[in-house]
Amino acid sequence: MRNSKVRARIAAGKLKLRVRDLRNLGARSEQMLAQIGVHSAQELRRRGAVRVFFELKRAGISSSLNMLWALAGALEPWPEGQHWREVSRGDARLSLLLALDDYERRVPGVR
Repeated sequence: MRNSKVRARIAAGKLKLRVRDLRNLGARSEQMLAQIGVHSAQELRRRGAVRVFFELKRAGISSSLNMLWALAGALEPWPEGQHWREVSRGDARLSLLLALDDYERRVPGVR
């Protein structure tokens, strides 16, 4: 997706990305996200990686931090994404974990 024409079409709303079109995410991830009401890449982007991971965890669908890294990598940089392993080892790791901890503190019974 490094093609500037593709990025321009996405920005103009002329090209709709599916969840499975994003880096790190495939058909299985798309099915999991649909269970919590995320049916498009735009909806995933609107909610954000941490919130979506929290919702997956709360619903008992996924609790693996690899999913958090995959979601974060799928969204940044938009729309090219970053490999989930880079996210898991990168500078964003700590801020993602702290944001997740913040969500978990606000909703009792989810850890």
